[in-house]
Amino acid sequence: MGDDFVESQSTVDYEKRWRELLLPVVRIRADNTGGSGTVLYSKSGSTYVLTNFHVVETMIKVDTRWSVLLKRDVKVDVLGTVDTHFFEYRWKSRTVGEKAVQADIMTYSKEEDLALLKLRSDSEPPGVARLYPRGEEYKLLATMPVFCVGSGLGEPPVITSGMLSQFGREIDRREYWLNTAPAIYGNSGGALFLAETHQFIGVPARLGVSISGFSAQAVTHLQYAIPITRIYNFLEHELFRFIYSNDFTESDELKERDRIRKETEMAVARARMVRSDESGREEDGY
Repeated sequence: MGDDFVESQSTVDYEKRWRELLLPVVRIRADNTGGSGTVLYSKSGSTYVLTNFHVVETMIKVDTRWSVLLKRDVKVDVLGTVDTHFFEYRWKSRTVGEKAVQADIMTYSKEEDLALLKLRSDSEPPGVARLYPRGEEYKLLATMPVFCVGSGLGEPPVITSGMLSQFGREIDRREYWLNTAPAIYGNSGGALFLAETHQFIGVPARLGVSISGFSAQAVTHLQYAIPITRIYNFLEHELFRFIYSNDFTESDELKERDRIRKETEMAVARARMVRSDESGREEDGY
Protein backbone atom coordinates (compact mmCIF):
# COMPACT_ATOMS: atom_id res chain seq x y z
CA MET A 1 0.00 0.00 0.00
CA GLY A 2 2.85 2.36 0.84
CA ASP A 3 4.53 1.73 -2.51
CA ASP A 4 1.25 2.38 -4.35
CA PHE A 5 0.87 5.69 -2.53
CA VAL A 6 4.40 6.79 -3.39
CA GLU A 7 3.87 5.87 -7.02
CA SER A 8 0.58 7.74 -7.25
CA GLN A 9 2.15 10.85 -5.70
CA SER A 10 5.10 10.69 -8.09
CA THR A 11 2.77 11.02 -11.09
CA VAL A 12 1.31 14.33 -9.87
CA ASP A 13 2.58 17.39 -11.73
CA TYR A 14 2.84 19.79 -8.80
CA GLU A 15 4.26 22.58 -10.91
CA LYS A 16 1.22 22.37 -13.19
CA ARG A 17 -1.07 22.57 -10.15
CA TRP A 18 0.74 25.68 -8.95
CA ARG A 19 0.60 27.28 -12.40
CA GLU A 20 -3.06 26.47 -13.21
CA LEU A 21 -4.65 26.64 -9.76
CA LEU A 22 -2.75 29.17 -7.65
CA LEU A 23 -1.51 31.74 -10.18
CA PRO A 24 -4.95 32.76 -11.59
CA VAL A 25 -6.29 33.59 -8.09
CA VAL A 26 -5.76 37.03 -6.54
CA ARG A 27 -6.43 38.67 -3.23
CA ILE A 28 -8.83 41.62 -3.31
CA ARG A 29 -8.91 44.65 -1.07
CA ALA A 30 -11.98 46.88 -1.24
CA ASP A 31 -12.01 49.64 1.35
CA ASN A 32 -12.00 47.83 4.71
CA THR A 33 -13.15 44.50 3.34
CA GLY A 34 -11.38 41.79 1.41
CA GLY A 35 -11.75 38.55 -0.43
CA SER A 36 -10.52 36.76 -3.50
CA GLY A 37 -10.88 36.91 -7.27
CA THR A 38 -10.02 34.82 -10.31
CA VAL A 39 -8.51 35.96 -13.60
CA LEU A 40 -10.85 34.69 -16.33
CA TYR A 41 -9.56 36.61 -19.35
CA SER A 42 -6.40 38.35 -20.52
CA LYS A 43 -5.73 39.40 -24.08
CA SER A 44 -4.11 42.40 -25.77
CA GLY A 45 -3.52 44.17 -22.48
CA SER A 46 -7.07 43.69 -21.13
CA THR A 47 -7.42 41.54 -18.03
CA TYR A 48 -10.68 40.71 -16.26
CA VAL A 49 -11.15 39.29 -12.77
CA LEU A 50 -14.35 37.71 -11.43
CA THR A 51 -15.30 38.01 -7.77
CA ASN A 52 -18.34 38.14 -5.50
CA PHE A 53 -20.50 41.24 -5.31
CA HIS A 54 -20.33 41.17 -1.51
CA VAL A 55 -16.51 41.35 -1.69
CA VAL A 56 -16.60 44.76 -3.44
CA GLU A 57 -19.99 45.97 -2.21
CA THR A 58 -18.48 48.77 -0.11
CA MET A 59 -17.02 50.28 -3.29
CA ILE A 60 -20.43 50.56 -4.99
CA LYS A 61 -22.67 53.49 -4.17
CA VAL A 62 -25.95 54.44 -5.83
CA ASP A 63 -26.39 58.21 -6.04
CA THR A 64 -29.19 60.44 -7.34
CA ARG A 65 -28.22 63.06 -9.91
CA TRP A 66 -30.02 65.39 -12.30
CA SER A 67 -30.10 64.24 -15.95
CA VAL A 68 -30.20 67.09 -18.47
CA LEU A 69 -31.34 64.66 -21.17
CA LEU A 70 -34.18 63.12 -19.19
CA LYS A 71 -35.05 66.30 -17.25
CA ARG A 72 -35.35 64.40 -13.99
CA ASP A 73 -33.34 62.84 -11.20
CA VAL A 74 -31.82 59.49 -12.07
CA LYS A 75 -29.93 56.91 -10.07
CA VAL A 76 -26.31 56.40 -11.11
CA ASP A 77 -23.53 54.09 -9.97
CA VAL A 78 -20.59 55.66 -8.20
CA LEU A 79 -17.89 52.99 -8.34
CA GLY A 80 -14.71 53.00 -6.32
CA THR A 81 -11.34 51.51 -7.19
CA VAL A 82 -10.49 47.99 -6.06
CA ASP A 83 -6.98 46.68 -5.37
CA THR A 84 -6.03 43.25 -6.67
CA HIS A 85 -2.93 41.55 -5.27
CA PHE A 86 -0.80 39.18 -7.34
CA PHE A 87 1.88 37.14 -5.60
CA GLU A 88 5.46 36.33 -6.48
CA TYR A 89 6.88 32.91 -5.70
CA ARG A 90 10.32 31.40 -5.25
CA TRP A 91 10.82 27.77 -6.21
CA LYS A 92 7.16 27.81 -7.29
CA SER A 93 6.06 27.39 -3.70
CA ARG A 94 7.41 30.10 -1.38
CA THR A 95 5.59 33.43 -1.44
CA VAL A 96 8.23 36.17 -1.42
CA GLY A 97 6.28 39.26 -2.44
CA GLU A 98 3.15 40.73 -3.89
CA LYS A 99 2.11 43.28 -6.49
CA ALA A 100 -0.98 45.46 -6.13
CA VAL A 101 -2.85 46.46 -9.28
CA GLN A 102 -5.84 48.80 -9.31
CA ALA A 103 -9.01 47.58 -10.96
CA ASP A 104 -12.31 49.13 -12.06
CA ILE A 105 -15.69 47.55 -11.40
CA MET A 106 -17.10 46.97 -14.88
CA THR A 107 -20.42 45.38 -13.94
CA TYR A 108 -22.08 43.63 -11.03
CA SER A 109 -25.23 41.89 -9.86
CA LYS A 110 -26.29 41.93 -6.22
CA GLU A 111 -28.83 39.19 -6.91
CA GLU A 112 -26.24 36.90 -8.51
CA ASP A 113 -23.58 37.98 -6.00
CA LEU A 114 -21.08 38.46 -8.84
CA ALA A 115 -18.88 41.36 -9.96
CA LEU A 116 -16.47 41.73 -12.86
CA LEU A 117 -13.31 43.81 -12.55
CA LYS A 118 -10.92 45.11 -15.20
CA LEU A 119 -7.29 45.72 -14.28
CA ARG A 120 -5.82 49.12 -15.03
CA SER A 121 -2.49 47.52 -15.90
CA ASP A 122 -1.84 46.26 -19.43
CA SER A 123 0.73 43.71 -18.19
CA GLU A 124 -0.03 40.02 -18.61
CA PRO A 125 -1.12 38.32 -15.38
CA PRO A 126 0.83 35.27 -14.18
CA GLY A 127 -2.12 32.96 -14.79
CA VAL A 128 -5.58 32.74 -16.35
CA ALA A 129 -8.20 30.18 -15.31
CA ARG A 130 -9.62 27.79 -17.90
CA LEU A 131 -13.42 27.72 -17.92
CA TYR A 132 -15.33 24.47 -17.86
CA PRO A 133 -17.16 24.17 -21.24
CA ARG A 134 -20.64 25.66 -21.36
CA GLY A 135 -23.40 23.11 -21.88
CA GLU A 136 -21.42 20.22 -20.43
CA GLU A 137 -22.36 20.79 -16.80
CA TYR A 138 -24.41 17.58 -16.83
CA LYS A 139 -21.15 15.63 -16.96
CA LEU A 140 -20.21 16.86 -13.49
CA LEU A 141 -21.17 14.30 -10.86
CA ALA A 142 -21.25 14.05 -7.09
CA THR A 143 -18.01 12.67 -5.57
CA MET A 144 -15.84 14.29 -8.26
CA PRO A 145 -12.73 15.76 -6.54
CA VAL A 146 -12.36 19.54 -6.51
CA PHE A 147 -9.86 22.15 -5.34
CA CYS A 148 -10.88 25.41 -3.66
CA VAL A 149 -8.41 28.30 -3.97
CA GLY A 150 -8.68 31.66 -2.27
CA SER A 151 -7.11 34.16 0.10
CA GLY A 152 -8.66 32.80 3.27
CA LEU A 153 -8.22 35.24 6.18
CA GLY A 154 -6.24 37.49 3.83
CA GLU A 155 -3.47 34.97 3.21
CA PRO A 156 -1.84 34.47 -0.21
CA PRO A 157 -3.90 31.91 -2.19
CA VAL A 158 -4.54 28.81 -0.10
CA ILE A 159 -5.61 25.54 -1.73
CA THR A 160 -7.88 22.93 -0.13
CA SER A 161 -9.47 19.80 -1.56
CA GLY A 162 -12.84 18.10 -1.33
CA MET A 163 -15.61 16.64 -3.44
CA LEU A 164 -18.68 17.84 -5.26
CA SER A 165 -21.51 16.82 -3.00
CA GLN A 166 -24.84 18.31 -4.05
CA PHE A 167 -26.22 20.23 -7.01
CA GLY A 168 -29.28 22.41 -7.24
CA ARG A 169 -29.18 23.75 -3.68
CA GLU A 170 -31.31 26.92 -3.67
CA ILE A 171 -30.46 29.87 -1.45
CA ASP A 172 -32.37 33.13 -1.97
CA ARG A 173 -33.84 31.53 -5.12
CA ARG A 174 -30.41 31.02 -6.68
CA GLU A 175 -28.66 27.72 -7.36
CA TYR A 176 -25.47 26.76 -5.52
CA TRP A 177 -23.26 23.69 -5.65
CA LEU A 178 -22.33 22.23 -2.30
CA ASN A 179 -18.83 20.83 -1.99
CA THR A 180 -16.60 19.70 0.86
CA ALA A 181 -13.40 21.65 0.10
CA PRO A 182 -12.86 23.67 3.32
CA ALA A 183 -13.06 27.45 3.04
CA ILE A 184 -13.09 30.36 5.44
CA TYR A 185 -13.73 34.10 5.39
CA GLY A 186 -11.66 35.63 2.62
CA ASN A 187 -12.19 32.72 0.24
CA SER A 188 -15.27 34.46 -1.18
CA GLY A 189 -14.78 35.36 -4.83
CA GLY A 190 -12.05 32.78 -5.34
CA ALA A 191 -12.12 29.66 -7.47
CA LEU A 192 -13.49 26.15 -7.40
CA PHE A 193 -11.57 23.93 -9.82
CA LEU A 194 -12.25 20.43 -11.06
CA ALA A 195 -9.30 18.46 -9.69
CA GLU A 196 -8.87 16.20 -12.72
CA THR A 197 -8.72 18.90 -15.40
CA HIS A 198 -8.02 22.09 -13.39
CA GLN A 199 -11.02 23.73 -15.09
CA PHE A 200 -12.86 26.56 -13.33
CA ILE A 201 -16.35 25.41 -12.29
CA GLY A 202 -17.51 27.93 -9.69
CA VAL A 203 -16.99 30.75 -7.20
CA PRO A 204 -16.92 30.00 -3.45
CA ALA A 205 -19.55 32.30 -1.97
CA ARG A 206 -21.12 30.90 1.20
CA LEU A 207 -20.41 28.61 4.13
CA GLY A 208 -22.69 26.39 6.13
CA VAL A 209 -23.45 27.80 9.59
CA SER A 210 -24.18 25.98 12.82
CA ILE A 211 -26.37 28.00 15.18
CA SER A 212 -26.39 27.30 18.89
CA GLY A 213 -28.26 29.69 21.13
CA PHE A 214 -27.06 33.20 20.37
CA SER A 215 -23.84 32.10 18.65
CA ALA A 216 -23.11 30.96 15.11
CA GLN A 217 -20.12 29.00 13.90
CA ALA A 218 -18.98 28.53 10.31
CA VAL A 219 -18.91 24.94 9.09
CA THR A 220 -15.89 25.24 6.82
CA HIS A 221 -16.32 21.92 5.00
CA LEU A 222 -19.85 22.79 3.88
CA GLN A 223 -19.02 25.29 1.17
CA TYR A 224 -21.52 26.65 -1.33
CA ALA A 225 -20.19 27.78 -4.70
CA ILE A 226 -21.89 29.80 -7.41
CA PRO A 227 -21.92 27.30 -10.32
CA ILE A 228 -20.36 27.89 -13.72
CA THR A 229 -23.87 27.87 -15.22
CA ARG A 230 -24.77 31.08 -13.38
CA ILE A 231 -21.41 32.62 -14.27
CA TYR A 232 -21.99 32.06 -18.00
CA ASN A 233 -25.49 33.54 -17.70
CA PHE A 234 -24.13 36.57 -15.84
CA LEU A 235 -21.47 37.25 -18.47
CA GLU A 236 -24.00 36.79 -21.26
CA HIS A 237 -26.61 39.06 -19.69
CA GLU A 238 -24.06 41.80 -18.99
CA LEU A 239 -22.61 41.54 -22.53
CA PHE A 240 -19.13 40.32 -21.66
CA ARG A 241 -19.43 37.25 -23.84
CA PHE A 242 -15.92 37.70 -25.27
CA ILE A 243 -14.60 36.31 -22.00
CA TYR A 244 -15.84 32.83 -22.87
CA SER A 245 -16.43 32.91 -26.64
CA ASN A 246 -14.26 33.89 -29.60
CA ASP A 247 -17.45 34.79 -31.48
CA PHE A 248 -17.44 38.14 -29.67
CA THR A 249 -14.84 40.85 -29.17
CA GLU A 250 -14.29 43.24 -26.28
CA SER A 251 -14.78 46.31 -28.50
CA ASP A 252 -17.99 45.01 -30.10
CA GLU A 253 -19.49 44.18 -26.71
CA LEU A 254 -18.62 47.68 -25.47
CA LYS A 255 -20.39 49.21 -28.48
CA GLU A 256 -23.43 47.02 -27.87
CA ARG A 257 -23.62 48.03 -24.21
CA ASP A 258 -23.36 51.71 -25.17
CA ARG A 259 -26.04 51.30 -27.84
CA ILE A 260 -28.47 49.70 -25.41
CA ARG A 261 -27.75 52.33 -22.78
CA LYS A 262 -28.39 55.22 -25.21
CA GLU A 263 -31.55 53.61 -26.60
CA THR A 264 -32.88 53.13 -23.08
CA GLU A 265 -32.17 56.75 -22.16
CA MET A 266 -33.88 58.02 -25.33
CA ALA A 267 -36.90 55.76 -24.76
CA VAL A 268 -37.29 57.09 -21.22
CA ALA A 269 -36.93 60.68 -22.49
CA ARG A 270 -39.58 60.17 -25.19
CA ALA A 271 -41.96 58.58 -22.70
CA ARG A 272 -41.51 61.55 -20.38
CA MET A 273 -42.23 63.99 -23.23
CA VAL A 274 -45.41 62.11 -24.13
CA ARG A 275 -46.63 62.22 -20.53
CA SER A 276 -45.85 65.96 -20.38
CA ASP A 277 -47.81 66.63 -23.60
CA GLU A 278 -50.80 64.63 -22.36
CA SER A 279 -50.73 66.46 -19.04
CA GLY A 280 -50.62 69.80 -20.87
CA ARG A 281 -53.63 68.96 -23.06
CA GLU A 282 -55.65 67.95 -20.02
CA GLU A 283 -54.91 71.29 -18.36
CA ASP A 284 -55.97 73.14 -21.54
CA GLY A 285 -59.30 71.32 -21.56
CA TYR A 286 -58.63 68.91 -24.43
